[in-house]
Amino acid sequence: MNWTRLLEAAPWGVRAMPRGGVMDGYFYVVSGRTGAFTIYGDTWRSPDGVQWECMSDNTGWGKRCYPEVDCLNGHLVLNGGQGLSEFYNDVWRSPDQGRTWEQVCAEAPWGVRAGHHSHVIDGEIYMFGGARESWNRVFYPELWVSKDMGETWELRAELPLDMGRAGMQVTYIDGTIYFMGGDHDKPVFFGNWPGRRNDIWKSDDKGETWELLGYAPWVPRTGHQCVAHNGKVVCIGGHAKGKGRWIQKLMHDMWVWDPQDDADNWTRVTNNVWGCEDDGSIGKSDFMFESHAGKLWTLGGDREAFSPWPQDNDVWVWGE
Repeated sequence: MNWTRLLEAAPWGVRAMPRGGVMDGYFYVVSGRTGAFTIYGDTWRSPDGVQWECMSDNTGWGKRCYPEVDCLNGHLVLNGGQGLSEFYNDVWRSPDQGRTWEQVCAEAPWGVRAGHHSHVIDGEIYMFGGARESWNRVFYPELWVSKDMGETWELRAELPLDMGRAGMQVTYIDGTIYFMGGDHDKPVFFGNWPGRRNDIWKSDDKGETWELLGYAPWVPRTGHQCVAHNGKVVCIGGHAKGKGRWIQKLMHDMWVWDPQDDADNWTRVTNNVWGCEDDGSIGKSDFMFESHAGKLWTLGGDREAFSPWPQDNDVWVWGE
């Protein structure tokens, strides 16, 4: 099976890190960034990835990039993120498919941050890591959990120091949480190559304790995206070290891992995601990646190998 582009240009415009997910059979795209200085504050939805409807362009939480958005109990829940210079630790919720948003937590007990990762597990929102500031970044080695859709939060665990990072991915399969990859880039604009990661951590007790399983065979990276699909972990794309001190390489590979295997026993299914046919082609980072209807989908993404490279707003699908 190959990746197929369903839509070349969605009406929500080119953007890096569109957030959202799938809820009640609809894809949702929320927030994002294009170029260096344009930030979105909108909400879109689609039943098929091709036909899109703008639900709101005046969300209440303003324009911000790199928040996290979760779909839970018929609501969209947005937390954190940043503007051009300000970082946030508030939480907003939409009960009506993104048409209106209400602030349900003005100042969460976790510090302001972007580049974090949140994930719904058994009806609770788990929020990992992230960082504040762009130049002298401060990373958070911690896991916070909300049992009431973002209104209140408790510190579930202070994580091992090295797990304080940005750009990592988290999946949940059969009662186990898996945490992998990410970066310690400081400042955010330049790659800290020794700080890029391809490690795999797991927790069997709802995030209270963690075990380092080992290292994946894919190169250390950040901005990659991973999902649980048919009981396995699937990871694609992301920023990795390129040629030269400052140049980043945009990956276009797809890896699959069965958690029953060792951490280094992944299968590279293809190096041809998004139609990139060789190592010289430019892949993506910071795109939206979803498992839905038995297929894998990507929406939008960042093609900035250095600066300035473009973002895009296409939709791709993999599967029969």
